[in-house]
Amino acid sequence: MTRKSARLKSKRKAESQVDPHTTAATEPPQKRIKSSKVQDSNGDQQVSEPSPSSSRKKTRASGNSSKEKATKLVPVDERSKKVRGRRGILHKLATEMPLDVIFEIFAHLRPLDILRLSRTSRDLHNLLTSRSSEHVWRNARLNVEGLPPLPTDLNEIQYAKLVFDTICQVCRHHCPTVFWDARVRCCNKCAHKRLLPGDELYKKSAEFDKIRPYVPRERIVQKGGLQEHFLFSAFRRILSDYRKSVPKVRNDEGERVDDAQKLAVWKQSMSTKRTEHQHYTRLCEQWSRGQRISRSDELCDIRIQRKNQIEERLIELGWGPDLACLLRENRGGHFWNHQLIRQSKPLTDRVWDRIAPTLFEQLQPTRDRRLQIEQTNALKSRYKALKKCYDVYIFEQNLKQSGYPPFGDVIESNIGYDIIFNTPYDQTLPENAFDEELKMLPNFMDDWKQRKRQELVEMVQKNIPEATVDTLSLAKTVFFCQSCNDLLWYPGVLEHCCYTGRYWQRPNLDRYRGLNPYVECEADPWNKHPTRISFSPQYSMALSSTMQACGLDPDTASREDLDSLDDVILVCKSCSRPGRSATKRLFMRWSRAVSYSNFVSFIQWGYLAHRLPSKFLHIHRFGQSHVPTLVKPSERLQRDLINFEQSGRWGRGAIYICNYCPDTPTGKQNREYDDLCSHLRREHGKAQFTRKDWNWVPSMRFPDKAPDDAFLEWPVDDSNDMPQV
Repeated sequence: MTRKSARLKSKRKAESQVDPHTTAATEPPQKRIKSSKVQDSNGDQQVSEPSPSSSRKKTRASGNSSKEKATKLVPVDERSKKVRGRRGILHKLATEMPLDVIFEIFAHLRPLDILRLSRTSRDLHNLLTSRSSEHVWRNARLNVEGLPPLPTDLNEIQYAKLVFDTICQVCRHHCPTVFWDARVRCCNKCAHKRLLPGDELYKKSAEFDKIRPYVPRERIVQKGGLQEHFLFSAFRRILSDYRKSVPKVRNDEGERVDDAQKLAVWKQSMSTKRTEHQHYTRLCEQWSRGQRISRSDELCDIRIQRKNQIEERLIELGWGPDLACLLRENRGGHFWNHQLIRQSKPLTDRVWDRIAPTLFEQLQPTRDRRLQIEQTNALKSRYKALKKCYDVYIFEQNLKQSGYPPFGDVIESNIGYDIIFNTPYDQTLPENAFDEELKMLPNFMDDWKQRKRQELVEMVQKNIPEATVDTLSLAKTVFFCQSCNDLLWYPGVLEHCCYTGRYWQRPNLDRYRGLNPYVECEADPWNKHPTRISFSPQYSMALSSTMQACGLDPDTASREDLDSLDDVILVCKSCSRPGRSATKRLFMRWSRAVSYSNFVSFIQWGYLAHRLPSKFLHIHRFGQSHVPTLVKPSERLQRDLINFEQSGRWGRGAIYICNYCPDTPTGKQNREYDDLCSHLRREHGKAQFTRKDWNWVPSMRFPDKAPDDAFLEWPVDDSNDMPQV
């Protein structure tokens, strides 16, 4: 089918009359593709590539006719497919393809595509902007789902530019803003050129108030806030129509006024138009809002898809554990919001190759942190496994009675160091991993005990120069812990690691790969701070006086002999409660006679806070008048003493262990006083219990505050209860 355009027919006729050896101008020079008349060896014409300057300069024809212009339309060859401009494929589309084929192709396009095609060449512009091509724009508009119908005040091209164009109608820059009521697409900077505020329009015409309801308007952000602006072109058009449709007449007073009848008809007509105009405005605004939401959802889906693809590729490359670490640490948001990831562009292999190194660099600190945590956890679990093996070894060898090194000294001795640090961190140690290391313990313990015994002897020799190793076994050799105020005897002093002190905080962390095993295992080396445990001559003297009162020789009595005095009750004849009369006596057990802990307990005084002056503590009042003596109490005194001890008032807040429960590798269970009483009644059938049924946990013996009513009144004028030596 041939094109029936008159313009193209005349063009073909002119081309058919061109002499093959001469060139003639068939179109204006700026529309043509110029070529020189060049003959090759076979007599064929060759098309020369025009230079950028050749399109701006006139060329002369070769030969005798120098004034002829050497221009001619030539067919597009294969080389011109890659050339932009007037020799591109669109030239052939506009000049040689039949119109029915062109319109069939255009019927599948959208309005924005038609707009862009109309701006590519003058031929396409003339074709698409002609009245006969209106159906092309209408079909393109119908291809858009949900688009409101064509408003009555716009044609197809105006509607397409308003809805789908992306440039400002004033400054021709990119502009996403559309003022739908004013039917204008322009940026905020150019809005004042098309839209004017009401006060300016009132200055232009005093009749503005009469036509104001019918002028399209928009709210524009100004410095003072939103301000109503009116379309100036519509203002002039409506004002002109108002002046033509509503003539002036004279009233009874002779004044020129509007014709009321025609004014009413005009207002009715303008109200109808304004209502229809606003109806289309609402439809367009709703559609635009829906398009923005739909586009936002589409871009969100693209970003999610891009994120998922990046995550899959990172997992394939071994970064999965690091991504999981980011999620656990609540740091994933910072990584996934990176500008290279949070883009609304599909991920391609080329894009991945470009962004992958940056993503690896962002994830590397997380990998280092994760590996450090895994290393620390592995080392921590291995040290705890070694501690468990050590506790089992001490329990099986029954070394708790003879003294043994605390686990902090085992750490310091490097036992198991090679296994803990040289085994890959991703491997789990077997249960028998430390069996060979445990074989080194006997030699280590013997050497350790010998060194620590010598340290203890040196402590004692500072006050008793003639002291030897045998002196350590005597009951009067009392050591004192400055951290927990606990009294210690040999060999129990060797395993004393104070729970109230801080664990060793200054090891060589580089040697332990950043881990502090002393803190993780809650184990200090024995007496790492030499001022913590020391020999106490005051307590040694007080205990010697107490043992003499009980019939023991301080120079020969051992710690076991001292434990046999648990049921003995002593009395101090010179002690009385401060603020009370001297008609009361102080009864106590031997441990309270020498105890210098957080509190001193006795029958009549109860507890005294450790912050009280030292003169209130019984140990500091020892002298010739404050030597406790042995007493044989009556049954009533013994019963009241047991009831007082069982009441828990003087022991509440301390931590105890049951003497009937079997020992375990990890030690006995710690209990509070109420729990201990319930345990003794339920598990061991003890309706009444004495001091032999329980023991204090070292360094956890005493509460922080003693009750004020923990006193037992005991008159001294009872002859049955007078102290008896």
